[in-house]
Amino acid sequence: TAQHAFAQIEFVENKGQWTKEIKYKGSFQTGSVFLENNGLTVLLHQPDDLNRIANYEHGKQPITNNTTLPLRSHAYRVEFLNASSRCSIRAEKKISTYHNYYIGNDPSHWAPQCHLFQTVVYQNIYPNIDLRYYSEGDHLKYDFILHPGANPKDIQMKFTGADALSLKDNDLLIHTTVGVVTEKKPYA
Repeated sequence: TAQHAFAQIEFVENKGQWTKEIKYKGSFQTGSVFLENNGLTVLLHQPDDLNRIANYEHGKQPITNNTTLPLRSHAYRVEFLNASSRCSIRAEKKISTYHNYYIGNDPSHWAPQCHLFQTVVYQNIYPNIDLRYYSEGDHLKYDFILHPGANPKDIQMKFTGADALSLKDNDLLIHTTVGVVTEKKPYA
């Protein structure tokens, strides 16, 4: 990625703290990724805005009544076209810690002990094709795992919300209002 480092992402399970479309959420230094049934949504924040906010939060800049701290953000969605609605989604490599979400005063909206995982796998997202999300170093990664009988032409991705898409040296550049995200060229 260009300005957006996806440093070691841990995927938090959704136990009702987010909308039901979200299965897992991963956070990174400048945003979040939301894994959904047949795709994902990436939320990016402007790094300069985050740094400015951090300077105020840590007392490096005085806060006055006139202080405004805008946070410019951009979201885009990646949908796997014609993906199976019956694929099973499972998390792997459980981490020993968990998150608690106590939202409001109504305990029915609380989500305690939401476990964290290093990997999320979509089994049979296409016939004989699995999809695995994980992070490697400072990058969000995903692999399509093709089993015997799989047809790689079944894999179709639709990007919505990006300002533009372009190719450079066979890498996919996803242009947003807060920077450019680079997806490295696929390899087998």
